Amino acid sequence: MKKLLILLIPIAVVGCKSPSPEIRNLNLYQPSTLSLKAGTKVQTVEGIYQAQTDEIWHSDKRFRQLERKVYNK
Repeated sequence: MKKLLILLIPIAVVGCKSPSPEIRNLNLYQPSTLSLKAGTKVQTVEGIYQAQTDEIWHSDKRFRQLERKVYNK
């Protein structure tokens, strides 16, 4: 039992020192829509995306609002 306790103490100390994100820093700004003109280049994680036509991209929140509006008709 004493050996188990000796092994668990360092784990508990390390666990207490682990940084945790602050709640107020978890909100990310995301525009409701993003309008791109044809030919506009956008840097993404996967590489550069170039809009083929004029495009409107909707945020997840905005998409869900539009989806509910259509389904509730």
